[in-house]
Amino acid sequence: MKNILARGGIEFIAVFLGIVLSLWVDDYRDSANVRENKYNSLDALVLEMIDNKETLSYIITQIEYNNKFTDHLLEAESIINQRLSFKDSIWNANIIPLGNNLYVNAYKNMVSSGLLYKISDKKLLYKIQSIYENEITNFEWWVDYETKFIEHIDIYIFKNLALNKKGYNWELDWNDKLTLGGIKTTEFRNIIIGNRSNRDALRYYAEKLILSIDIALKDIKKYSEEA
Repeated sequence: MKNILARGGIEFIAVFLGIVLSLWVDDYRDSANVRENKYNSLDALVLEMIDNKETLSYIITQIEYNNKFTDHLLEAESIINQRLSFKDSIWNANIIPLGNNLYVNAYKNMVSSGLLYKISDKKLLYKIQSIYENEITNFEWWVDYETKFIEHIDIYIFKNLALNKKGYNWELDWNDKLTLGGIKTTEFRNIIIGNRSNRDALRYYAEKLILSIDIALKDIKKYSEEA
């Protein structure tokens, strides 16, 4: 009887240990999969940040280049005597939106999958969230605002300026009295100055965002290397 009980006890322990070991193996595999997916997602996030940084750098370059033409456009009397190609360059530099929305899919995928919250470094987690939830959102608000300002310019064009009948990109008819008078009004001057101010704000937030991205990229690299 004792042998039977002892044998039964050993079998129970063996079964119990088998179940425990199986659960541990499953848990280990799940943890390993989560870990692998987390770092794969971080790699995708790094690539997304690098792409966004390149976009921001390009926007800054374009703003700095085009702002030089804005000063010429505000000098209405002197622009009239410039050659036609230079007038068109000045005009196009002020009516084409320079802002652009950024990539956020890698971040959204990390959020929806819950992998973002698997980052054990809470300082890094907060930095990534701050970039995507605050800084990019704020930057794109200015992108939208610049677009709205360009819409004001479009409205002004239809009401107060004359387009070149043979133009391909909203070129003005610089020989039309309507254009020559329209670029000298206070309303037109204020619209152009306001648009330049928007672009200056866009450049400021783009530069600020680049600095944040650089810090995040270094922190992600350090976090991955310490894993």
